[in-house]
Order: sequence, then structure tokens, then C-alpha cells
Amino acid sequence: MERLRLVLVGVEGAINLGMIARLAENFDVEELVLVSPKADIDEARRYAARAAWRLDKAVIVDSMDEALRGATLSICTSSYQSEDDLLRSPLSPEEAASLAVEAPGTVALVMGRESVGLTRSELEKCNIYSSIPASPKYSSLNLTNATAIYLYVFYKERFKPVVTRGAVDERILRLLEAYARALSSRLAPPDRAGEVVLAVRRLAAKNIASKREVENLLYLLSRACRSLEGCMDEVPRYLQPGGGGGSSGGD
Repeated sequence: MERLRLVLVGVEGAINLGMIARLAENFDVEELVLVSPKADIDEARRYAARAAWRLDKAVIVDSMDEALRGATLSICTSSYQSEDDLLRSPLSPEEAASLAVEAPGTVALVMGRESVGLTRSELEKCNIYSSIPASPKYSSLNLTNATAIYLYVFYKERFKPVVTRGAVDERILRLLEAYARALSSRLAPPDRAGEVVLAVRRLAAKNIASKREVENLLYLLSRACRSLEGCMDEVPRYLQPGGGGGSSGGD
């Protein structure tokens, strides 16, 4: 990870926003992005102390797509956990941090609204889902407290000595997902197709530091797609080998 981008979606409280700006300063966050903030930024400056400049420099956007643009790995967070719902089957903060530090480029850590967190459609935009283990009697943490835990864990993992392996190009991850989607539309029942695509995307993201492993998975999916009539028609040409986006390692 070269840069950590903290994304706050629909932050509602000025106190939380101000305190999170302080946390960004405490733990060397390079980028702060606010998606449609509801909090009063001028009021938040009162709680940001010497980190008020981070609110002045924060990038304000209207959508998750804008907030995640250019990020190699995106990690959505929530208090809700479910082993039956793949979308909400979480990694721990430590597991998420371990993946983040080995990812190339910019990693986005996405925190949801104080009231309702992140919607399913927003969660689907992230590569990884993470949740903080807490008592089932009251598992929802305050936004500032949850952010503090994540940033602390990421900071510890990020600034300890690590061995970096070959990085996976973001385009390869998009190509993997495209192959999985094309194959699923032909081989998986409709109620499973979306889950299969999500599983492949997460499998690749979890192995983002092992270039050879991901390229072998890409090779297998590309060969399978080529064996099915019309499958390659669903894979965007700009992602395919020779399609103008560079080498994919597919063949």
C-alpha cells in the first residue's frame, strides 16, 4: 500500500467528523474523501483541533464510484456479520489490514453512516468486507471508535517490516470478474450467478499480492470462457489480451 484513503459515506455528526479528522492525523492517512456528507464541516473543525486542515483538504464527492476511483483495493466496513450472506461474510480488521499492506497503490477504507451504515449496493462496490468482532448484545460501535480501531490496526500493520511480493494489476482483477460474470451467466443458475462473481472477485482480492496465483486463476477462467460459444462476447474488448489495455496474462 502506497496510500491509505479514508472514505466516509454520508457522515452525519460534526463531532464524529472532527474526531475522525484527528484520527487521520494520528495514523498518517494520506487521503480523506467524504461522500455526500450531512455533517456541518465548519462545526466539525471545532473538534478537529490541529487536524482541522484535513477537513479543508478533504475531497467531497457525490458517489461511492467517485470515492473509489483509482483505488487498487477497497474495504467496506460494517457491524453486521453473516456467514450465510456472502456479501456480509467479514474479514477481521487484522485480516483486512494484512491484505491492504500488500496491495499496490491506493487502498480505500470505507466507513458508513452512523445511523444505517452502508447499503448493500454500496457494499457490492468494495473488494473486501470487514467487521469488528463485538458483543452480540450490542455489536454496533460508534463511528469514531470503529474508525480508530481500523486506523490503529492498519497503522501497526503498515509500518512494520513486510515482504512485498509481485503486485496484481487492477485491470487483471477487472478481467477476472468479467470472465466470472460471462461464465456464470451460462453455467450457474440465476440465483447463484451474482454470488459466484462476488466469490471470484473476493478470492482474487484476497490474493492480490500473489501475482502468479491470480494469473493462473485468470488463465483457467479465460480458457473456460473461450470454450463456450459467445462467452467471450460478454468480456469487454478493452480488457482482453490485445484489446488496448496491455497484457493480461490470460494465455
